[in-house]
Amino acid sequence: MVVFEALTTKNMTAGVEPRPDPEQPGAFLPNGAAAKTGLNRSILDKGWYRIELATRSRARYTGTHVITVNPAYTSQTCNVCTVVDRKSRESQAVFRCTSCGHIEHADVNAAKNVLTAGRAEFAQPRPGVRAGARKPRNRVGRKANRQATAAQSTATAGSGLAGIPRF
Repeated sequence: MVVFEALTTKNMTAGVEPRPDPEQPGAFLPNGAAAKTGLNRSILDKGWYRIELATRSRARYTGTHVITVNPAYTSQTCNVCTVVDRKSRESQAVFRCTSCGHIEHADVNAAKNVLTAGRAEFAQPRPGVRAGARKPRNRVGRKANRQATAAQSTATAGSGLAGIPRF
């Protein structure tokens, strides 16, 4: 099972709003646009969508389940006691729970929370799919499906005679 955060790169790479200078009409205050441009470039360089697309494509062949989860509060939640507190995330690298005192690297703690959320979502039945629902048949054609079901019914009827399963 592979779990991704459902990150919206479009929102993450949005431009910075200009801040007009109240003392000089037509002039603007520094707003960190150059730093934001560098961050946007590095986010877009990673190709997160392509990584997810390649993983989903490969998962079809290996039978791996790929799940996306909501990333809200995963970096502020303690993976031991599940308390959400903004103050627990001391810095970019340090996570120290204000409730139980658990200390861990912040990214590792967030990754454990994402994995836990993915496991919880995988365990829940999907909406709109009832338990024991029939799998869709191959789209070969009705005649091929009739021939396949007829062959299966004769194989199961004849297999009881000798006790040997027939395929």
